[in-house]
Amino acid sequence: MAERVATATEQLASGIEEASSAAESLVALGQARKGVDQIATAAQEASSGAEQASAAATQQARGMQELAEAIEEISGLADELQNM
Repeated sequence: MAERVATATEQLASGIEEASSAAESLVALGQARKGVDQIATAAQEASSGAEQASAAATQQARGMQELAEAIEEISGLADELQNM
């Protein structure tokens, strides 16, 4: 009988250690999940920033093109005025 109690106690202790290890693993997985979520959020923010920068660069290029066209028109008008 004492042997059975000792065996059962050992099995219980082993089960408790496994449960504790599993709980620690769950905590670690939860922390890893938080890290993954933070990385995903940062990636989304970086993507949004890149899209905004691209849109700004496109607008700047359009503005430069309009400025170049305006300079050409002014130059043409200046030439016409000089030839009058």
